[in-house]
Amino acid sequence: MEGFLSWVKNNWSSAVGAAGIIGSLWMGIAAAQREAKAREIENLLTLSEHHRELWNSLCQRPELNRILRTDADVLAKPATVIEEESINAVMIQYLTAWRISKAGGIITLKELAADVRGFFSLPFPHSVWEKTKQFRNQRFVRFVER
Repeated sequence: MEGFLSWVKNNWSSAVGAAGIIGSLWMGIAAAQREAKAREIENLLTLSEHHRELWNSLCQRPELNRILRTDADVLAKPATVIEEESINAVMIQYLTAWRISKAGGIITLKELAADVRGFFSLPFPHSVWEKTKQFRNQRFVRFVER
């Protein structure tokens, strides 16, 4: 015990400095974790806002009503340019959500897959997907078609 007290007496300033450095590191780690959580929440709010705007647009514009119909006949009356653009906007939103979830983000791949499966099972989204999937990220294509 005497050896330890002697060491502390001779090296107290080094011990205090080391404790300060360690404390600063822990405070930095805690701040980084809070910042990461804040960014995650901000990303969720932004994604939710874009998602809401996109789906409101689909639901409130009469010229886009066919997109969400399960009984739409894409052969008799193919998608219009505005319908294709709207479907592509949804696909970009899904791609963004997929990238975020792959990075360990705010939604799980399982949750996203359920939403994607429902959307792409509709006639118009399915036909636009088939027409455009060759131009999309191939890993995302595999995810959608799984």
